Amino acid sequence: MHKKFLFAIVLGSLLVNLYASPRPLSDKAQAVLFTCGPGAELYAGFGHSALWIFDPATGIDRLYNYGTFDFNTPNFYLKFIRGKLNYILSVTTARNFLLEYQHRKIEVTGQTLNLNTNELNTMYAFLENNLLPENRFYKYDFFYDNCATRIRDVIENETGSKVTFHTPDQNLKFREMLFPYLEHSPWTKTGVNIILGLTADKKATPWDYMFLPEYMDDAFRTATIESPNGDTRQLVKNERSYLPQKLHFTNKKYDDPFVVFGLMLILGIALSVVEQKTKRYYKIVDVILFSISSFDGLFLLFMWVGTEHVATNYNLNIFWLLPAQALFLAAFFIKKRENQLLFIALIYQAIVSVTMYAWPQETEVSFFFISLFFLVRIFSKISVNTRAKRNLMKS
Repeated sequence: MHKKFLFAIVLGSLLVNLYASPRPLSDKAQAVLFTCGPGAELYAGFGHSALWIFDPATGIDRLYNYGTFDFNTPNFYLKFIRGKLNYILSVTTARNFLLEYQHRKIEVTGQTLNLNTNELNTMYAFLENNLLPENRFYKYDFFYDNCATRIRDVIENETGSKVTFHTPDQNLKFREMLFPYLEHSPWTKTGVNIILGLTADKKATPWDYMFLPEYMDDAFRTATIESPNGDTRQLVKNERSYLPQKLHFTNKKYDDPFVVFGLMLILGIALSVVEQKTKRYYKIVDVILFSISSFDGLFLLFMWVGTEHVATNYNLNIFWLLPAQALFLAAFFIKKRENQLLFIALIYQAIVSVTMYAWPQETEVSFFFISLFFLVRIFSKISVNTRAKRNLMKS
């Protein structure tokens, strides 16, 4: 029994050593940075990056993917919303990876990296060690630590050579870098603009640009690498299109937040005019819409103070979605202070509507329409109350 136990320990140690110390790559080995175009799904809308290491002499075919997560994680959705979900480094073959993207009709290009055998082996050993169960998890951050930046950092830090990027400064903010990927979906763009806070309007450095795979592809194209002996060369040896097909996105111009919320404002004004003429107040409309706005404002507040998402911090959209709407709803229950609460809500929403374009955070015209809608409805409610009070005094 003791011998069997000892044998199991020795065998286990050998297996761990074999796993932790992968067989070395030959001088035929190559590393390819895969850059995938935008997909139809929101999570794939900004592209993807993966790193493929293959060696025809040894049969090694390892494609490393830092963009995976486990749906079976306990409390998956709660952790995802709160920014506490661990992302995982996973590995597959290039064939399986490309088959998936071919099925999804997403473009994939590859840049063969100009690395020597020593650099490749150093990086390969790091990736295999990073793949161990105790190392493979990391806390994802949309702007600073994602599937692209992880690969950039591996190549920059784990080859034993100095990588220099020559990306010009384009004076871009994080938020505006996302806009080209959202033009085909105005509602998604509006949703992203609402949920992203002031941190998204920070000026990005050329180093930061690489949080987007296509920007990283451009950065690698002009980058250089210098060996310890002083040998300097281009980081990318050659490029190839693996899957040339692209998704074609369409946009229905009438199904646009600008149009929809513009109509909403017009209908809000029309409803208020009808109320003045008919002397009838449609309370249910305001209760529903002001409640939705208050809930949205509270959700943005939660995303700011209750999560670990850096991108949703300091969100100024809370100021046109929540305070006045909450005061308006409170006025229905606090009758003694109803007019006072409504007047405060009116003044506040008017100030917000006037000043929102001076904010340092990105603001859409549709936000202005929504804010004006609430301003109009608060004014209408005050008018209804004033008229009712006059009629009561007359009687």
